[in-house]
Formats: sequence, C-alpha cells, structure tokens
Amino acid sequence: MSARFDVRRTARATGFALLATALEKGGAMVLLLVIARTLGAEDFGRYAALMALLAFVQLGAELGQEPVLVRLLSQRPDAEREVLVDGALALRLLCTVLGAVAVVAAGARLLPTVGGAPIVLAAAGIVGGSALGLRAVFRAQHRLDRLCLIALANIATFALALGVTRGLGLGLAGAVAAWSLGQLAASTAAFLLVRRQVTARPRWDGSTAAALAGSGWALALNGVLLTITLRVGQLVVLRFAGAVESGYLAAGSRLAEAFALLPESLMLVLLPVLSAYDVDARHAQRDLSVRVARLLGVLALTVIVAVSLAAPALVGILFGAAYVPATPALRISIWLALLSATGAVFTNLLIARGLERLLLTVNLATSILTIGLSVVLVPMLGFVGAAAVSLAANVLSQALLMAQPATRGDVVACVRPLVRPAAVALGLLVAGRWLPVPPLAMGAVGGLAFLAVSVAVGAVGPEDWALARRALGGARAAHVD
Repeated sequence: MSARFDVRRTARATGFALLATALEKGGAMVLLLVIARTLGAEDFGRYAALMALLAFVQLGAELGQEPVLVRLLSQRPDAEREVLVDGALALRLLCTVLGAVAVVAAGARLLPTVGGAPIVLAAAGIVGGSALGLRAVFRAQHRLDRLCLIALANIATFALALGVTRGLGLGLAGAVAAWSLGQLAASTAAFLLVRRQVTARPRWDGSTAAALAGSGWALALNGVLLTITLRVGQLVVLRFAGAVESGYLAAGSRLAEAFALLPESLMLVLLPVLSAYDVDARHAQRDLSVRVARLLGVLALTVIVAVSLAAPALVGILFGAAYVPATPALRISIWLALLSATGAVFTNLLIARGLERLLLTVNLATSILTIGLSVVLVPMLGFVGAAAVSLAANVLSQALLMAQPATRGDVVACVRPLVRPAAVALGLLVAGRWLPVPPLAMGAVGGLAFLAVSVAVGAVGPEDWALARRALGGARAAHVD
C-alpha cells in the first residue's frame, strides 16, 4: 500500500541522523586528539596504523550487511522480521570472528612494532561490535533517535575507558582497549534496544545469509576500495618511514577528513531526491546536482583556504607542538574536502541511476594506483608522499568518471562552475604565504576573503539556495512510499 511521504517525520529522522553522525564522528575526532597528545607521535603512529588495518577488516566483517538488511526489513512482511534479525546476527558474529583472526594474523606480519597485546585487544573489539548491524532495524523504521543512543554509548564508554587507561599509564594497549570497550558498549546498546521489539539471538538461516551476502559483497568491496585510498598510506608509512612519520600523517590527514562530514550528512536527504528525479526528470536531476556541488564546493574551498593558511597553528593547538611537522600533510590532505564535496554528489548520482558497478570499477583503478604509488613514493618522500598519493587517487577517480560516456555530461556540468573559485583559492593561498600575519589571523582573513570574492563573482548566489529548497521540497511533496 502506498502512503504519502511524511515530510515532518523525514525531517525529524534526518535531524537525528545528523546528531548521530556528530556524536559518532565528532566524538571520535575529539578522542583521537586526546590519544595523540597522550601517546606522543611515535605510539600514535602505531595506533593509527593499527586502526587503518582495522578499517579494512571491519568493512569485510560487515559484508555490506546493514544497508541490505534495511532493504529486506522494509520490503518483507513483519512476520519475517525475527528470522531476518536472528540470521543477520548469526552471520555478523561469524564474520567478526573470522575478522578477528585475520587482524591477529595480519597484524603480527604487517605491524610487528605495534606489539601483540594491542593487536589482540583490537581483534576483541571487532567481535565485541557484532551486534552493530542491528542498527538496520531502527533505520528501516526511521527510529534514528536510537542511533543517537548507540553512538552515545560508544563515545561515552570510549571516553571513560580512555580516561582510566590514561590515568593508569597503559599507553598504546590502553588506548586500543578503550576503543574496544566502546565498540562493545555500542553493540550491547543496539542489542538491548532491538530486544524490546524482537527476541534477537544469533540463529543461522541459510536464505537470510544468502540474501545479505549476495547483495552486500559489492557494497563491502566498494567500501574496502575507498578505504584503501585513505588508509593504506598509514600502513606503508609505518613500514617504510617509521612510527613517528606515521603519527604525523595521521594528525594531518584525520584533521582534514573531519571537514568532509557535511557532504556525507547532506546525502541522507539528497539520495532519495535524485532517485525520484531519475524516473522522468533527468534535467532537474542534473540541475540539482550542479547546484549542490557548487554550494558544497564553495564551502569546501573556503575551509581549504582558511585551514591551509592557519595550518601550523591549528596542528599545534589541536595535537600539540610535537605534531607541527605534520603541517605539510594537512595542507595537502585538506584538498580532499573539495573532492569529498563533489565526490559525494557523483556517488549518489551514480547510485540513483543504478551505476554501482561503474563506481566499483573506478574505485578498483584508484586503489591499485594508491598501492603502487605508495610503495614507490613513501620510501622517498615519507608521510608527505602518502598524503599526496591519497589526493592524487581521489583526483583520478573523478577524472575517470569524467571520461565515461554515461557520466561525462553530469561530471563536467558539476565541475565547470568550480574552476574559477578554485583558481581564486589558489591565488589567495599563494598571496597569504607572503604576508607577515599570524597563521590563525591569516586563516580567518583568507577564508572570509575567498567567500566574499566567490559571492562577488557569482560563483554562488541566492538563486542556488532557492532552487535547492524548491527541488527538495517539490520532490518530498510528490514522493510516495
């Protein structure tokens, strides 16, 4: 039975989704700063490399199950919900156990300087997070307030445990143990919240496992390939340049990644709109994509100018004076903010058009390039080379989309309006390096100057906001479930 799209309910759900993202990602960033200051550059480099390895294994253990389970729960009758939940829990538990074994085996070989205890604790954290896939139940019901509770359990436990282990002087092992306890707390919260609705227990069901794995493997592989472009450098730097340079890379790159959260959150609203337009309004779909890419691009360039000019002071204030050598990595990695803005639009446009396999092919090519260039450049250029490789791989991914007939027109249309603002940003960065002004003041002045020039030359204007509001509002009003 079709039902009217509930705008108020969707707005409320989106608000809770943004809050959950802020709690999870923002809280993790704050705790990362605490860990960096607590461990020092050398042990922080080892911690970052271990977390990079975990990112790959976790994506494999998740097997793309959560979004697929959301779809299955939304499409199938309520009578099948318990079977789906129990089968998903059993599959996730199996995958996390296998993932934990993989972390111990790979960690001993790839990260010998990290030590056995942190690696085992990290593996325990993967198993501890086995029930996190149950968040799909709340996503399918639009009960995203429950995601906030799960994220809060994660961050609060992580922070409390980190405070205890820091006080006891447990170092690297203590930081990893705190992360693992946060995973366990979030998983427990998800399990207990789901148990209010169904008697969730891991019970193997072949048809559920086949449905989840059959659709989820491509999503999982795509996630692994994307993670390679962002995280493989951390492992290569630790191996070839040492733990200190790995710490510098983590400080610069993770701070830059924090500025990519806005596009990620906005896509929660944009994807269903682009999907609705794909049926019979391709011109409106492209127009909306161009406007959103332009808005996000100008905002990203404002951040790039401000952060690049203020980089030495920002790194010192947030991470400590010992991390100031990480400034070049931040100045390179911050350009990922622009690529994240445009890339988020392109990714969701491809998903709306059913071109996931093209996206997978592009990410495979960029991952191969990332690994190859990292092995060649990191021994010569250290952590700066790793940051440059990650940026180059992201540029290549969008260039490949521009070269494909199926996406060329849309990508060119989205990128063209950002050429002039990008040139203005580069000009301000060059000029700012020559002015004898303190970094923080220069960053603030540079960011405001870029924004003013962008508005003055018509790079962004009131009509962009108006069109975006009309498009989103019109699509919501017309949508039916």
